[in-house]
Amino acid sequence: MDRDVEGGSSDAMPGRARSAWLLAALGVALGLTGALGYFVAVFRLPAWPGIRNDAVPSWLLVAAGLALSIAAVARAAPRRRLLPALLLTANVVVAGWFAAVLYVATVVPAAEGPSIGAAAPDFALPDQRGKTVRLSDFRGAPLLLVFYRGHW
Repeated sequence: MDRDVEGGSSDAMPGRARSAWLLAALGVALGLTGALGYFVAVFRLPAWPGIRNDAVPSWLLVAAGLALSIAAVARAAPRRRLLPALLLTANVVVAGWFAAVLYVATVVPAAEGPSIGAAAPDFALPDQRGKTVRLSDFRGAPLLLVFYRGHW
């Protein structure tokens, strides 16, 4: 007896509620795949450095997961929306965490520096021969300073 009787059901989970739950679960799976898949790709595929700077494919999966979760809540019967709504909430949390890790936690704070046109403070460094050279030694003469981090 799978038929509804006066709004009730003989099943523990009728077909419509089951399909809404499965749709919401698929949405969470897509959201997790998009968010975690981004980090797997970044750390496991170093031959493709562009992956790190391009999270669009991951965001498409996360967005598709959110859309499925929203559709699941809308599709569920009014009295059967709790589980799909909880899965939608989990999906929103995953998307928020992904956004926070990508765009908030990795932001480098702005550093104060000299204003444009201000004189550089005097400093001393060894040259390629080991002789100490001061910036003030070149005052009044054209000078190009190149700072680099070295080889990776």
